[in-house]
Amino acid sequence: MKIRLNKKIKAAFYLLIAWFVLHTAYVCYDGLHNYRGNAEVAIILGNEVYADSSLSPWLKGRVDKALELYQQKRVKKIFASGGPGEFGVAEGDAMKAYLIKRNVPAEDIIADNKGKNTYFTAKDFLALNDSLHFLSAIAVTSFYHITRTKYIIKKLGFKNVRGVSSDAIFLSKDWFAVIREFFAFYKYMVFY
Repeated sequence: MKIRLNKKIKAAFYLLIAWFVLHTAYVCYDGLHNYRGNAEVAIILGNEVYADSSLSPWLKGRVDKALELYQQKRVKKIFASGGPGEFGVAEGDAMKAYLIKRNVPAEDIIADNKGKNTYFTAKDFLALNDSLHFLSAIAVTSFYHITRTKYIIKKLGFKNVRGVSSDAIFLSKDWFAVIREFFAFYKYMVFY
């Protein structure tokens, strides 16, 4: 009886490891294969903003990628979403100020300062979309975050969302983020 139980536990453990590897491989594949088409709006997922309102390197990469999409006329509007930030600086406002300094008209940028996580960004985007009626969107975030971002936006009712990675290089912190995404994805599947 004890041997049979140990075999079942071992089999379950290997199955979980295999699922983790497959899921993580898919997340990396999905995140590193950027959408090359156009959409009406880019959705920037927030990240750290410093006390002086400057963007962290991770957030700057996301905003620069959305700016590139805008300059290439692949999107018409930019939805910059983030939370209040660790230093009390609203991420949405900081992203908007950064984009305005780079000649994006203020009327083409929507700042959302209530997007404290991916779920709230998706929820805020869909609430806004009730009045703006966007038909397509490109989520701009780190490669490991694209699958979950697209998943929650679609789950909340906006089906035509693609992803573009902001990552130009692989950073050491990305290993932790890739692992974290496995658990975060299933948390979003169960709780949101």
